[in-house]
Amino acid sequence: MGATFGAFRTTLLFSDGTTPRLEQLAVSASLEYRVSDRVTLVGAAGAMIMGQLGGVATTPGGVGSLAISMLLLEQGTWSPFLQFSGSLAVSAMRAAETNYVAIDFRAGLAAGWTFFERFTPYAVLRAFGGPVFYGSATGTDAYHVQLGAGFVVGLPGGLDLSAELIPLGEQRVTAGLGFSF
Repeated sequence: MGATFGAFRTTLLFSDGTTPRLEQLAVSASLEYRVSDRVTLVGAAGAMIMGQLGGVATTPGGVGSLAISMLLLEQGTWSPFLQFSGSLAVSAMRAAETNYVAIDFRAGLAAGWTFFERFTPYAVLRAFGGPVFYGSATGTDAYHVQLGAGFVVGLPGGLDLSAELIPLGEQRVTAGLGFSF
């Protein structure tokens, strides 16, 4: 199980010709289930706590997601691990007294190495899409990709710390704490 704090920023393209910038802070809790050594299922729920859409403050809202990750290639002496992930997420909030709902389908690849059985840096590339509904307008993200890096540090007692920085495409910064039992 885990808890994550994150911030993201992107530009949206709406059917009415507007292109507002979306900035949002969110917190979430997740529960993972290891189906096998290679497959993990994840469910998460949380809150969009504050932000702005086109310069207008947003109200707190909710977010939920379901995800799967699959280890495609185990780390070798000279080769990194390669992991595929896929997810479906829904978020909702209000801005300027208007409902905002986004549905997001995401697929990603992460490649990295684990050092000293504790420290795992990785590079990540994700592609995504899905509709965004804001009032009578329908839109989508302007970028549809994320490119960045992150790391996980395993700590004693089943704890781990994680962080991710995505500077290209939809921008994101996250930090999390996990516990395995």
